[in-house]
Amino acid sequence: MTTKGMLTSSSLENPWARTLDSLKRTWYKFSRNWLSVLGLVMVVTIFFLAVFAPYVAPYPQHSGKFVDFKSKNQPPSWQHLMGTDTIGRDILSRIIFAFRNALLMAIVVLAISVPFGTLTGLTAGYYSGTWVETVIMRVTDVFISIPPIILALSIAAMLKPTLMNSMIAVTVSWWPWYTRITYSLASSIKNEYYVQAAELTGASKIYILFREILPNCSSSLLTKMALDVGWVTLVGAALSFVGLGEQPPKPALGTMIAEGVERMPTQWWIALFPALAIMFVVLGFNLFGDGIRDALSPEEA
Repeated sequence: MTTKGMLTSSSLENPWARTLDSLKRTWYKFSRNWLSVLGLVMVVTIFFLAVFAPYVAPYPQHSGKFVDFKSKNQPPSWQHLMGTDTIGRDILSRIIFAFRNALLMAIVVLAISVPFGTLTGLTAGYYSGTWVETVIMRVTDVFISIPPIILALSIAAMLKPTLMNSMIAVTVSWWPWYTRITYSLASSIKNEYYVQAAELTGASKIYILFREILPNCSSSLLTKMALDVGWVTLVGAALSFVGLGEQPPKPALGTMIAEGVERMPTQWWIALFPALAIMFVVLGFNLFGDGIRDALSPEEA
């Protein structure tokens, strides 16, 4: 009876133990590279600032309709660590609030692009050699042939310049890359023995796509998603830089740089610090994505 109880308890604990061991191994591989850990710290910092912006920003009221001409164009000081802009708003506070819009754009764009691109890529990869693959991949090739920034600018120029429309413009230019990477993975995985075994046992197409093929594509997709947060932020900043993104007085990193460029080099801080903020986001998510890639890569023999 004792043995039976021990076996039952062990069988219940094993799934959790296996999951915990897997997480420990993943974290160990991730933490071996200090640059990956640095990227994680940078990403956590960005999310913390974005979520708690009203409580972290030294002057939260400067993120909206605020004017203080007496404090305009002040260089960095203890009162304003990154200086003030042309109408007296604290640049540090506006950068912290701009992180919100930047992350919101990245989350929305990836929340649409990843599922749609993954689904079309899985379908084209599994049905490779058929008309389904031909239609999906030829449409994908048309979108990929146009640089994402050019396509996003073209679409945004036809729409009203708002944050939502800039999200739409970037999303249209982003999904083909997930279709392409998923197609490449799925077209090779479909020939594996475990997929053929599932087909022989009568498993449905949906089961094979989402339970056999998709899990083996997840590591590559997660890595690309982490890397793409920084690049989507960069494209969104480019749209706002030319006036096709979030409109004033709401803070946007690209708009802040555009306002500061006109006053270079004398009032250098107006453009420099928003540019460094974009670099911080891109670098942080790139280092974090590299760490995810290393952590999820298969063990070497």
